[in-house]
Amino acid sequence: MRLSSRAAGLAESQTLRLWSEVARLRAAGEKVVSLLEGEPDLPVAEPVLAAVQGALKSGATRYSQSAGLPELRAAIAKKLLEENGVPAAPEDVLVTNGAKQALYTALQALVGPGDEVLVPGPCWVTFPEAVNLAGAEPVLVPTKRGRPEPEAFARMLNARTRAIVLNSPNNPTGAVYTKEELEAIMELAGRRGLWIVSDEAYERLTYDGRAHVSPASLGPKAAERTVTVQTFSKSFSMTGFRVGYLAGPRAVVDAASRIQGHLTGNVCTFAQHGGLAALSLPAEDRETRRAAYEKRRDLAYGLGAGLFDCLEPQGGLFLWADARRHLKGDVPDTNALAKRFLERGKVAVLPGSACGAEGFLRISFSASEADIREGFARMERSL
Repeated sequence: MRLSSRAAGLAESQTLRLWSEVARLRAAGEKVVSLLEGEPDLPVAEPVLAAVQGALKSGATRYSQSAGLPELRAAIAKKLLEENGVPAAPEDVLVTNGAKQALYTALQALVGPGDEVLVPGPCWVTFPEAVNLAGAEPVLVPTKRGRPEPEAFARMLNARTRAIVLNSPNNPTGAVYTKEELEAIMELAGRRGLWIVSDEAYERLTYDGRAHVSPASLGPKAAERTVTVQTFSKSFSMTGFRVGYLAGPRAVVDAASRIQGHLTGNVCTFAQHGGLAALSLPAEDRETRRAAYEKRRDLAYGLGAGLFDCLEPQGGLFLWADARRHLKGDVPDTNALAKRFLERGKVAVLPGSACGAEGFLRISFSASEADIREGFARMERSL
């Protein structure tokens, strides 16, 4: 039996493939340290758990509106305005099954066959495939040490260019884009009539006093062409809840909502109640989580600098490590290096080829400090 060309041409997520291998090894009794995924290990806040339990007990186990609970959409709109400076009414918000579905539905609404979408590289493994699933073509735009350069975007533009995907704080490089960098890209997008899809999954995890800037906050014209994608997964350790959202121009949100209506319908109703509670958590909860990961960033960067040439992460949960000095002999590329680490050292990291940049490794510091120390020790012993 023949598969569709779309399914046959879709690349598997290397992150999920390696995660499955880690799970297999652990099930076999191996003590594997995973520095692979960007999954916060701090516990979910008690008020969030209590809200979910209360929702279950009160019967919030049925369908909700496909676009999300009205009270959650209103709370998200309030958060976007007060915290991000992004103007949004509740009707401008679509609650999705995580940021991944928000990205998917946004691209399905905005681009199609014959279109090109610019993506700063290296990038999250899902960006190119989400563009491919929309029938468009992803075009990786080189960055300079993780930083976006408007001139590079300008060089890649042509008559087929329809949209730009931005991601700050960046996965995998850890770069936090400045207001000036974003303004230059938005000016270019405005001149060429391009959409901006802004993935801000790590918006609350910025370090050394840096501020996250949402592109849609850069004035009315920027808001008119930007779809903002955010999630509860990283900021609140709610990865298993699968609650994210997008916000943008009403016509785009309505189109994305229609797509979601035929794809999944509403997000899990009682999980949405957890999201509503998360938005009411005190600022102390946010700062405690951010500070914990900044401390782990410092640890991972210090350990990583002894083994690789690393960019210091400005945000997010990943260390981007140049491993090219270790690529020789029977380890010709980072796929082979990551395989060696997993087989010899029982430590999992993501090869940079998955992010479109051979010669690098993406190393997560979302694990415990003990696991970070042990993981780097195992990598060193495996070299």
